[in-house]
Amino acid sequence: MIEKTLRALEYAKILEKIAAYSHGEKAKNRILGLRPMTSLYEINEELDKVTEADKILFEHAVSPSVSMDDITDVLESAKVLSMLTMAEILKVGRVLRISRDLQTQLLRVPDDSVTLIKDMARTIFTDKRLEDDIDKAILSETEMNDNASSDLRNIRQKIKKTGESIKAKLYNYVNSPTYAKYIQDNIVTIREDRYVVPLKSECKGAIPGLIHDQSSSGATLYVEPFVIVEMNNELKQLLLEEQAEINRILRAFTTRIGQEADSIGYTFEVVTELDILFAKATYGNVIKGVRPVLNDRGFVDIRNGRHPLIPAERVVANSISLGGEYSMLLITGPNTGGKTVCLKLIGLLVLMGKTGLFVPALSADLANFDAVYSDIGDEQSIEQNLSTFSSHMTNVIRILDELAPNSLVLLDELGAGTDPTEGASIALSIASHILSVGAKSVITTHYNEFKEYAITTNGVENASMDFDPSTYSPTYKLIIGTPGASNALFIAERLGLKKEIVERAKLGVSTSKRQFEEVILSLEKIKKEAEQNLADAEKAKKDAEEIRKEAEQEREKLFLQRERLNLSVKKETKRLVEEAMSEATDIIEELRELLNNPTEAGVFRAQKLRKSLQSFIVDEENEFQGMAEEEEGEIVKGDRVLVKSLNSEGEVVETNAAKKEAKVRLGRIVSTFSLQNLQRLKKSEKKTKKIPPKPTVVPFYNEACSPVLNIIGKTSAEAIREVEFFIDKCLRARLHEVQIIHGYGEGILRRTVQEYLKTRAEVESFRLGNFNEGGKGVTFAYLR
Repeated sequence: MIEKTLRALEYAKILEKIAAYSHGEKAKNRILGLRPMTSLYEINEELDKVTEADKILFEHAVSPSVSMDDITDVLESAKVLSMLTMAEILKVGRVLRISRDLQTQLLRVPDDSVTLIKDMARTIFTDKRLEDDIDKAILSETEMNDNASSDLRNIRQKIKKTGESIKAKLYNYVNSPTYAKYIQDNIVTIREDRYVVPLKSECKGAIPGLIHDQSSSGATLYVEPFVIVEMNNELKQLLLEEQAEINRILRAFTTRIGQEADSIGYTFEVVTELDILFAKATYGNVIKGVRPVLNDRGFVDIRNGRHPLIPAERVVANSISLGGEYSMLLITGPNTGGKTVCLKLIGLLVLMGKTGLFVPALSADLANFDAVYSDIGDEQSIEQNLSTFSSHMTNVIRILDELAPNSLVLLDELGAGTDPTEGASIALSIASHILSVGAKSVITTHYNEFKEYAITTNGVENASMDFDPSTYSPTYKLIIGTPGASNALFIAERLGLKKEIVERAKLGVSTSKRQFEEVILSLEKIKKEAEQNLADAEKAKKDAEEIRKEAEQEREKLFLQRERLNLSVKKETKRLVEEAMSEATDIIEELRELLNNPTEAGVFRAQKLRKSLQSFIVDEENEFQGMAEEEEGEIVKGDRVLVKSLNSEGEVVETNAAKKEAKVRLGRIVSTFSLQNLQRLKKSEKKTKKIPPKPTVVPFYNEACSPVLNIIGKTSAEAIREVEFFIDKCLRARLHEVQIIHGYGEGILRRTVQEYLKTRAEVESFRLGNFNEGGKGVTFAYLR
């Protein structure tokens, strides 16, 4: 019954798709032979490994190579010391190299959560010396390297030398004018490992020797002259010695491989298992699958599950649950609506989860059922003389005989193929039996009796395939909780059946049934409207959330800009205070000196110094009043105002008398403030009032300004443009000291920058950097 279910659910097609992502032949065969596991522990362990494989492939972008030949038979031959061929030894060498590289790759993955696969990698057997010896000794499946052994190298050198001597003698015949008329071609060739010359057939005996072969046309004889017979014998002996040495090397490798055959065989199995895990992970990624959560409570909850064998551009996602409030789901509705696809979806995803595979869904809780039974499709058997109904019923009887509480039963069109009344009665009785056993089941049907059965029976739930109420075309969406209408009369009318025929058909339908169908249709329309309203509300909510996030980001951006501005103001204030303190200290020291040596000129000098000290005194109480006294009348658009909370001057762009607030432009930002927080500035007073040396009110700029500009690599024209923009920006930010990094080079950029600085009236002075400041590679400029 299990194999029958696997065929019905097309489980083998899933395995074929996974096998396509494996590399080794043995891994492909193993994948094709996979079957669902029964132990929940083993399933979860396999899913843990697949999860780690997914991390390695797609989070850490590691692409392990596991492509290698099956060496099982090779190792068995080596164990009994049956001499291996060069091709077989090369296969073992490749397995050793691939296994070692794979171990290195996996152990280097920087992820402590990857434990199971790393543990597998640590068990891989490595023999670098054997691997290198094979690589050094064997060049190809048919060629041994000269350096495989010193004896082989010496023998091959002798073979080469002897062969050259033989060819030299034979070319004496080939190139001799005496024998030119007897020679067919001016070449020296080999027959049966012996050097020969091609002689014309009619000149047989012209060169004394042994005939070894004849051309297919009979026009040429291949003759070994008697003068080189002994040399060819020597060459033949050397060739035998060469083969003997090659066999000795092959036997040595066979012995070494045979001694480690068990370890190499275990490694091959580990690498094959890793090949399978990476193939599973790759397939899971291709289908955009998620790791399922397996349970032993018989509970299934699939969210937005997609049938893995339907193309992504056509598949419709469906959510299905079973085993919670109900253990039987009855799906009703017209044909071609997608009932069978949903039936297969739940069964196939359960089997995939039990095989240790990711499943195509948003999320999936799957039960670890002991068995999954199905009766899907046309099982009519001509050979056994069984009708459709008999074939289905025979299958259902076998299922009922094996049924257990922890089973999943999938029945398509239960009771179909016979008299509708009897078929419905049998189907209801079978459904009741499945329910009494405690098994979980999904059943599709056309019978209206099942709709009533689901409503009146505990543990049973109705479901239907959704359709468009306006066109009666299927949407392939599963709707749980609502029975499906057949829509046969509506579909027939839409397809063009004459109206009088449809009306006559309606008379044949009982009033209660027709009313029931109309109620279902009405419910569908109401549900569609509710779903549309919900979708609109969700979209509005999403849009509002996006706006909120953007506002939060903008607020955060403004906060950071304000913090940077405050930091800049603090630095500038500190610099001004330090300068003032330094100047005041110098004045005080000079006053002390004048007091120690009083003169008339000293008195005048002291009075002057005293006035200089008074310039450092700030009248904190009258500072605001001196800058902007409050004026009668309302604040209107265009007024210059002082924002008290920010101590910054701005321009009113809009007022709102009702809310007692105004919008004020501060630099590039327009913000709203209460009128109580604003102080109107008198224009006349602003014109006549003497501007203090260091005004308390600072224009508000919201752009961050770095005091350092790097123009290394720029052309002179590019440098001038950037320095000009940089100086203007620093002036707006009220920076006093700035740095322009131009590098050493030939001094062209340095001279260009300094010539430009001389043209700017805002630049008080400039200098090159000190030794510890960058030297001639940087210019310090001081702004007024």
